[in-house]
Amino acid sequence: MLPINYHHLYYFWVVAKAGRISQACRQLLLSQSTLSMQIQQLERSFGKQLLHRSRKGVALTPEGRIAFDYCERIFSQGEELAAALRPGCGLTPARLRLGITGSVSRHVVTQILERVYRIDRRLRVSLLEGLHEDLRERLEKHRLDVVVSNIDFANDLGLEFRSRLVGALPIDFVAVPKLGKLIRRFPADLATLPMFLNAPENPVRKEIDLFLCRHRVVVSVEAEIDDFDLLRFLVLRGRGVAAMDALTVRQDIAQGRLVRINPRPVSVKEYIWFTCGRHPKPNPILQEVMSELLEGFEIRV
Repeated sequence: MLPINYHHLYYFWVVAKAGRISQACRQLLLSQSTLSMQIQQLERSFGKQLLHRSRKGVALTPEGRIAFDYCERIFSQGEELAAALRPGCGLTPARLRLGITGSVSRHVVTQILERVYRIDRRLRVSLLEGLHEDLRERLEKHRLDVVVSNIDFANDLGLEFRSRLVGALPIDFVAVPKLGKLIRRFPADLATLPMFLNAPENPVRKEIDLFLCRHRVVVSVEAEIDDFDLLRFLVLRGRGVAAMDALTVRQDIAQGRLVRINPRPVSVKEYIWFTCGRHPKPNPILQEVMSELLEGFEIRV
């Protein structure tokens, strides 16, 4: 007789990934009372509590974390087995679930993808763009493998997560050449032109505000935008000045579409962080890629 009820184990795995029993019920087509009873029976068979339950949902206990890691291996390999035996199909490819905050430059994402595919072309990458809070919640519920952001939030997630600083991008003040010619005294003349800034909660915006405050410059804010694509579009249309990372505007400056207004580097940078779980991934290809990103990747400016 098998010592573990694998149906109960599968239900636990789905609940842990969903983060809420009610959401898992919809996926499994089970009633909440039935699913709760199955999880309790699994916990009794182990003699350990696997989940903390609260109004916010469920969270893994230390023992639950161990069980979840084994479930990842068991059921991901089960999916690979089913795919391998299906006529005309091969092994299910490893998949990297990558969360990107909207304020992170697409040039940064491109460098990440280039590095990933150099390691193993068989890897499938799923990109999800979202707000910091949404991506952090998805990472905590194991729906993402890595989050790329300009905020280090690993400490908010507990000891089972870690982060690494992978880049510090210099920030430049840029505009179209026609507006750039109007700036004769930097940064004082910034007060004479409309300016686009990031949202107030963005860490780069906070550094920009401090920079302007130190130089006693009060600017006219045209709009507050965290979407870097929209920000770049408006600046290229000549609508105002913006503070953007050097990687994003490098090609525009080289081709003369934009000019750098600050004659010397300013003391503002955008820091890019990777955040992920500490536990190894069951798929060896995914584990290799994760190790490479968390140990050897650096953004090239």
